[in-house]
Amino acid sequence: MNKKILGLIVAVIVVCTLAAAFLAESAFAPSQQPTGTLDFTVSGTSDCLRFLNSSVPTIYVPFTVAANEHWQLIINCSKMPGGNNGWTDVYIYDGFWNGGSNHTCTSIDLYPILNDIQSTDHQIRLNKPFTETYGSSTQRSYTIFFVVPPGGQQATFHITLKQME
Repeated sequence: MNKKILGLIVAVIVVCTLAAAFLAESAFAPSQQPTGTLDFTVSGTSDCLRFLNSSVPTIYVPFTVAANEHWQLIINCSKMPGGNNGWTDVYIYDGFWNGGSNHTCTSIDLYPILNDIQSTDHQIRLNKPFTETYGSSTQRSYTIFFVVPPGGQQATFHITLKQME
């Protein structure tokens, strides 16, 4: 067999193998976004006090942090039922959850992962934001949850996620 033909066959096999590996990696990679900056406002009203009540409106913020990066999440409340006395607890899920719409869901949507959601021992209050930095030596995904505070009045939160220098 001619050396040129043999070399061409080997080159085609190598290129095909690399292309297949790249496509397989892309096809099976989780579609977890965002890994970039977030900046949005979300609002809602609630009359219920209990997080586990199936109809309680809940706000969620899913994000992924690449290995060796650090990202700061800031949740500011500009309008809170109860004014300065109002508050809501912050919860975290170690994983990417995006089962709602426009960063809102109801508590019943969270029932399948409820055992994996943990309290952060933090609260969001009017003019007292939740600020936390996330990052590690490996890629990790997180989802932050908090309920819309009760009181029947509008609550408004501004959420930003930005990479730390």
